[in-house]
Amino acid sequence: MCWTEITDEAAIKTLMSEYGGFHDTCIVSINYNSGNYVDKNGGMGCGDSDEHTISMILHSQWNKPIELFFSGVRKCVITGFRDSFFCEILDAALEFRTDLLGKTRDDRLIVWADWSGFNPLTHTERYPLNNGHETNYIIAENLKYRFLEG
Repeated sequence: MCWTEITDEAAIKTLMSEYGGFHDTCIVSINYNSGNYVDKNGGMGCGDSDEHTISMILHSQWNKPIELFFSGVRKCVITGFRDSFFCEILDAALEFRTDLLGKTRDDRLIVWADWSGFNPLTHTERYPLNNGHETNYIIAENLKYRFLEG
């Protein structure tokens, strides 16, 4: 199971095509690691950017399971159980952005969201637990993926 890095727009298009835009997909699990620690003397250690990682497993009704691995995680918003709403992802957004760290920085970040209309600059959470659809999304420095055995 080889990893494929998302390095450019062509790689995004390939993934979105191979995985059907994440249509009829659901998030199965998410594992976040911060790289932070407390040493034996009680000293706090902060992880480097690349140590902030998320491994996300998704299953699809049409494709093999896939693992998305984000490093340099800047933000992650995951909504848990919602009354009267199904877990199915109908379409996803995946894009590079250079406008998320302020006017004086143009760091390229990658954004994945479980809604194709997602815009991180205009998105706001409505209510903490309103049981309506809230977008799950991750903003990170890097993304790679691999298909898993079904």
